Amino acid sequence: KNIKAVKADITLVAGGAGFSMFVEEIMKRNPALDFGIYLEGEETLPDLLEHIDNPETVHGIFYRQNGIVCFTGKRAFLDFSKLPPPRRDLLDISKYLSNPESIGIQTKRGCILKCAYCNYPMLNGATMRLRQPEHIVDEIEELVNVSGVRQFMFADSVFNLPLKHAKDICREILRRSIKANWSAWLDIRYIDEEFLLLAAKAGCNSVAFSPDAVSQKALTALKKGIKEEDIWNTLSLFTQKKELKGVNVTFSAFINPPGEELKGLFKTILFYIRAKLMLKGRGGVFLNWIRIEPDTEVYKIAFKEGIINERTNLLPDNERALQNLFYSRPSLRYFDHVMFVFLKFISLFKRLLGRGK
Repeated sequence: KNIKAVKADITLVAGGAGFSMFVEEIMKRNPALDFGIYLEGEETLPDLLEHIDNPETVHGIFYRQNGIVCFTGKRAFLDFSKLPPPRRDLLDISKYLSNPESIGIQTKRGCILKCAYCNYPMLNGATMRLRQPEHIVDEIEELVNVSGVRQFMFADSVFNLPLKHAKDICREILRRSIKANWSAWLDIRYIDEEFLLLAAKAGCNSVAFSPDAVSQKALTALKKGIKEEDIWNTLSLFTQKKELKGVNVTFSAFINPPGEELKGLFKTILFYIRAKLMLKGRGGVFLNWIRIEPDTEVYKIAFKEGIINERTNLLPDNERALQNLFYSRPSLRYFDHVMFVFLKFISLFKRLLGRGK
């Protein structure tokens, strides 16, 4: 709206994952937007620019016709393996070096997992589209040798799936003797000792896991496909193998997810404390609540349990309404206050500890 006020004839195009989740709603609320790109835009945007006067001929576009928001139909997911690497030479990469986590490399798109809270399969497809390891490492090599990057992240939702693909990337990094550190999100189901040692040798200095629960009933309800002992065994692996003791390790867990019981809540607190002690300052556990999002199993569960209804707007206008869009199992909702106090106490303790140094 403000941009249009300055230059009325400018064309505004919006896109991205968050936009695609609520594309029709956003287009209706923001009449200044001329076009919306649904899901992936690498092929759609150039196509739109070539047919800007006939947007109805471009698949994957929301546009306006006589004031009405129209959709041209879903576009097939692109062949990710054939996309060229990003043109980072068009940017001043030095501005990103102070925050290494902002430099990301994708090795694949699509997710075959079925986590109950996640809509990645809708946004990226339910099958994996892999890039060749050699092409991935070409991109890494250019970042390191040309741009001076010494730390980056693999921006995949899960790096080690398929496991062989991840191992091949690590081996190619080692074969070329590339000296850089990197981080990645990993799935507990698809790690073995060989992979972790290989990753550490290839420069991995930080990993994150998202078991998202600690108790078995919650793990089952979230469709994580793992057992309680898998989480503890993974933690132990990073504290017992000397080659992995230099790797930062974090776990994410939800508070009061579907299927949770009071015993599970205490298990989560115990795991939080034990992980902090065992990792000795190189990681720990992040706790949060599930944001209810469309196209997820948690949305259906929340609807069934009366947390949301057909009038609930998942794209709220204000912060107060947003607070009502985080899942908390109704039978344990009272204990949200306990967890909130626990997290506040931990935060205060960290600040006091920092002042004492």
